[in-house]
Amino acid sequence: MPSVTPRYNKKKNQTESFDGLLRRFKKQCDNAGIVQEVRDRQYYEKPNQTKHKKAQAQTRRNKLDAIKREKAGRPKRWL
Repeated sequence: MPSVTPRYNKKKNQTESFDGLLRRFKKQCDNAGIVQEVRDRQYYEKPNQTKHKKAQAQTRRNKLDAIKREKAGRPKRWL
Protein backbone atom coordinates (compact mmCIF):
# COMPACT_ATOMS: atom_id res chain seq x y z
CA MET A 1 0.00 0.00 0.00
CA PRO A 2 1.48 3.35 -0.99
CA SER A 3 2.08 5.79 1.83
CA VAL A 4 3.22 9.40 1.76
CA THR A 5 4.80 11.48 4.52
CA PRO A 6 5.19 15.24 4.23
CA ARG A 7 8.65 16.44 3.26
CA TYR A 8 10.26 19.21 5.27
CA ASN A 9 12.08 22.00 3.46
CA LYS A 10 14.82 23.37 5.75
CA LYS A 11 15.57 26.39 3.54
CA LYS A 12 12.00 27.65 3.61
CA ASN A 13 11.27 26.21 7.07
CA GLN A 14 8.03 24.67 5.75
CA THR A 15 6.46 21.28 5.21
CA GLU A 16 5.14 20.08 1.86
CA SER A 17 1.67 21.31 0.89
CA PHE A 18 -1.36 19.04 0.83
CA ASP A 19 -1.57 19.33 -2.96
CA GLY A 20 1.99 18.06 -3.30
CA LEU A 21 1.24 15.14 -0.98
CA LEU A 22 -1.89 14.25 -2.91
CA ARG A 23 -0.03 14.42 -6.24
CA ARG A 24 2.72 12.09 -4.99
CA PHE A 25 0.14 9.67 -3.52
CA LYS A 26 -1.81 9.50 -6.79
CA LYS A 27 1.38 8.84 -8.72
CA GLN A 28 2.37 6.03 -6.34
CA CYS A 29 -1.09 4.46 -6.69
CA ASP A 30 -0.84 4.61 -10.49
CA ASN A 31 2.63 3.06 -10.46
CA ALA A 32 1.46 0.29 -8.13
CA GLY A 33 -1.46 -0.47 -10.50
CA ILE A 34 -4.13 -0.04 -7.84
CA VAL A 35 -6.42 2.16 -9.94
CA GLN A 36 -6.31 -0.22 -12.91
CA GLU A 37 -7.01 -3.22 -10.69
CA VAL A 38 -10.04 -1.53 -9.17
CA ARG A 39 -11.38 -0.77 -12.65
CA ASP A 40 -10.82 -4.37 -13.73
CA ARG A 41 -12.61 -5.74 -10.67
CA GLN A 42 -15.50 -3.31 -10.89
CA TYR A 43 -17.52 -5.69 -13.07
CA TYR A 44 -17.06 -9.45 -13.02
CA GLU A 45 -16.32 -10.94 -16.39
CA LYS A 46 -16.75 -14.66 -16.90
CA PRO A 47 -13.67 -16.56 -18.09
CA ASN A 48 -15.48 -17.52 -21.29
CA GLN A 49 -16.10 -13.84 -22.05
CA THR A 50 -12.39 -13.05 -21.74
CA LYS A 51 -11.53 -15.96 -24.07
CA HIS A 52 -14.15 -14.73 -26.54
CA LYS A 53 -12.70 -11.20 -26.51
CA LYS A 54 -9.19 -12.57 -27.10
CA ALA A 55 -10.41 -14.68 -30.02
CA GLN A 56 -12.21 -11.71 -31.57
CA ALA A 57 -9.10 -9.57 -31.26
CA GLN A 58 -6.98 -12.26 -32.93
CA THR A 59 -9.47 -12.60 -35.78
CA ARG A 60 -9.47 -8.83 -36.25
CA ARG A 61 -5.65 -8.77 -36.35
CA ASN A 62 -5.57 -11.62 -38.88
CA LYS A 63 -8.01 -9.79 -41.17
CA LEU A 64 -6.01 -6.57 -40.97
CA ASP A 65 -2.78 -8.44 -41.71
CA ALA A 66 -4.40 -10.07 -44.76
CA ILE A 67 -5.54 -6.67 -46.03
CA LYS A 68 -2.04 -5.24 -45.57
CA ARG A 69 -0.51 -8.19 -47.46
CA GLU A 70 -2.95 -7.71 -50.35
CA LYS A 71 -2.08 -4.04 -50.59
CA ALA A 72 1.61 -4.95 -50.66
CA GLY A 73 0.96 -7.24 -53.65
CA ARG A 74 1.44 -10.54 -51.88
CA PRO A 75 -1.07 -13.40 -51.93
CA LYS A 76 -3.48 -13.80 -49.05
CA ARG A 77 -1.78 -16.91 -47.78
CA TRP A 78 1.77 -18.17 -48.10
CA LEU A 79 1.89 -21.93 -48.73
